[in-house]
Amino acid sequence: MSKEEKDTKITINETEEEEDDHSGERKAGWVLPIFIIGLLATCYYIFVVELCIFTVQLLEAKVTFLVIFHLLFLLCVWCYLRTVMTPPAVPPAKFRLSESDKQLYLSDERPQVLQEILICAAKDLPIYTKDPKGDVRYCTTCQVLKPDRCHHCPVCNVCILKLDHHCVFLNNCVGFSNYKFFLLCVTYALLLCIFTSAVSLHFSKLFWTHQLPNSPSKVPIIVLFCLSTFFSIILFLFGLGHSELALTNVTSREDNDDTSDDTTEENNPYNLGFGKNLREVFGNEKKYWFLPIFRSLGDGFSFPMGEATEDIEKNAAFAKPPNEGI
Repeated sequence: MSKEEKDTKITINETEEEEDDHSGERKAGWVLPIFIIGLLATCYYIFVVELCIFTVQLLEAKVTFLVIFHLLFLLCVWCYLRTVMTPPAVPPAKFRLSESDKQLYLSDERPQVLQEILICAAKDLPIYTKDPKGDVRYCTTCQVLKPDRCHHCPVCNVCILKLDHHCVFLNNCVGFSNYKFFLLCVTYALLLCIFTSAVSLHFSKLFWTHQLPNSPSKVPIIVLFCLSTFFSIILFLFGLGHSELALTNVTSREDNDDTSDDTTEENNPYNLGFGKNLREVFGNEKKYWFLPIFRSLGDGFSFPMGEATEDIEKNAAFAKPPNEGI
């Protein structure tokens, strides 16, 4: 057996071991999303009932707090559910091998012959990214040629277009079909936490300075302040990192894995400039930018390059993922 064939078999064995490692993660996938929903419900109860209804005395302040809180809360939950429930976009059928090519591929073990089959199959496809060895990228699990920026998620066990990362708090992958929803979810969650932290801090100070009489609501409001402040810091740092990635048109996968794509900050072929990068994610119609409605540009498997002379509307068209709905 040649060295290349041994390397191929080792790679297949490592892939199978990796799948086994993630099987437990798939089974326990809904634990953290259920925890997040429970945490949101708890914070909702404390803010609405313990703080606004039982503690706030002025009607004007009570109404103002409730209106702002419910607006941010509903937007946050809407974006969260859209991110969780939107199925990841997968490579279309044209990236699969034909039956004849598949039979040839499965009947041979020589890496050079296998590459020739893949090169022939990919010659008419918009594939420019190669693996570190310079070979055409092919997923043996999904049996699909990998488009640019497409990667296999071992947890979801599927290849996903423009994969950013797998999020355990969503039990879903963040990619082409739901990246806009994810960014909006982080943004509205941050605004909600900052607002909740500021209001609960004010009334916590009133309790501590004895300007309000002690009541059963004191402890829940202080707990609410601690939770919302903690998550404000976490979400701010998290959102800051993802804002930088979105503005430069880089995914988390590309940012963390130098061998996946040649998308370093100095040499990023997908960087079209801040404005066009944002329009790739949020779409051309700014009236939909702040709503979790899919308006991202492109098809998820071909991308305009920074050197392109045409405008982004000519390089990318509107494309709705399967079963898309508002």
